[in-house]
Amino acid sequence: MSRLNLYNNHLLELAESYPYLLDIQNNQMQTGTRIVALVRKSSCSDISITSLKFSYAGEQYSASLLDLFTVSERNLTVPLAQLDHLKAALTNAVDFIFVD
Repeated sequence: MSRLNLYNNHLLELAESYPYLLDIQNNQMQTGTRIVALVRKSSCSDISITSLKFSYAGEQYSASLLDLFTVSERNLTVPLAQLDHLKAALTNAVDFIFVD
C-alpha cells in the first residue's frame, strides 16, 4: 500500500457525503489497517490548514485531517489516483494539528 493513494469510499453510511478516502499512513507501518482521511467536494468554507485540497477527475476535493479513520487494507482495493504532490501539505497540516 502506498501513502497518498485515493480510493473509493466503501463505508456505505459515509460514501454519499464523502465519496473517497485518502490513505495518509506512513508506508513503514504494516499493521493490516490504514489511516485514511475522508474526502468530499471542496467548498469555500473548508479550513485550508487542516484540509488537503486537490483536483481529481475535473472536480475540486478536500481531504479533512480532522476526520480520520482506520480501515482494513482489504477494503482498499484499486487506487484511483496517486497524490504524491500533496506530501508537503500533508506534513504541514499534521504538524499544525498535532505538534505544538
